[in-house]
Amino acid sequence: MNRSDLERLRDARAFARYALEDAGGLRPEALAEARQPQHATLYDLAVIGETLNRVSVEIRSAAPEIEWREFYDLRNFIVHAYWQLDLEIIADVVANRLDPLVEQLNELIAFVERAEK
Repeated sequence: MNRSDLERLRDARAFARYALEDAGGLRPEALAEARQPQHATLYDLAVIGETLNRVSVEIRSAAPEIEWREFYDLRNFIVHAYWQLDLEIIADVVANRLDPLVEQLNELIAFVERAEK
């Protein structure tokens, strides 16, 4: 089953919110010790990267402020170089990049919804 750009954007927003819930506020040391929140957060971030990578170029061009490539690169690092993860970087992404991403996705989702009417 193929998902639409709008569905993918909504998925990315949902998983960004999940990551904020799963690891929000945890310092890197706490995240390193809390296996369940750590694993959930890494999964959430991997899904965000995969989902954003599958959004069409046309939709991506409407929101150049979104860190499309950075989230996909993070996904690749989580999946393919998991043994080298730096939880300080992961904690920083959660603390500083997900709230802005949710806001950017809210705006882009509203734009796409208006365009589809």
